[in-house]
Amino acid sequence: MLKNMKCRIFFLAVGLLLTTLAQAQMQRTMYQVFEVDSVKTAQLEILDIYELHSWAGNSILVETNVQISNASPEILDYLIKNGRYDVKMDTLAPGQVKIYTKLKDRKTVKTPAGECTELPMAKIFIPDTFLWSDDKKSITRKAE
Repeated sequence: MLKNMKCRIFFLAVGLLLTTLAQAQMQRTMYQVFEVDSVKTAQLEILDIYELHSWAGNSILVETNVQISNASPEILDYLIKNGRYDVKMDTLAPGQVKIYTKLKDRKTVKTPAGECTELPMAKIFIPDTFLWSDDKKSITRKAE
């Protein structure tokens, strides 16, 4: 009987811990699309961890997933609304663009619970008409 009671208490404690951890971490995914019809080359200056993927589309799709802990949903909404994880595209010259992280200097977010831990990661889908460099910092349209 005492063994069953200890087992129930253990599982109750584990359940409470998992519930607390699940509430402490949130994530959101944002999408941005960039038209590259006349682009021949693009420089990538993305602050976050990112991976490149080829796809059959004719635009560049940036999928940014942000995981954050020690923050409320309202704080995450505020950070997203204010462009903390936004990516921008600027023209450098005819046929050349730069795709970059809008906010390069992200100050630590502090809450009464402590500092927020954020982990933004991006998947960048590049049209299959482009090739990317070994360092994944530039893309070039394939010769026709």
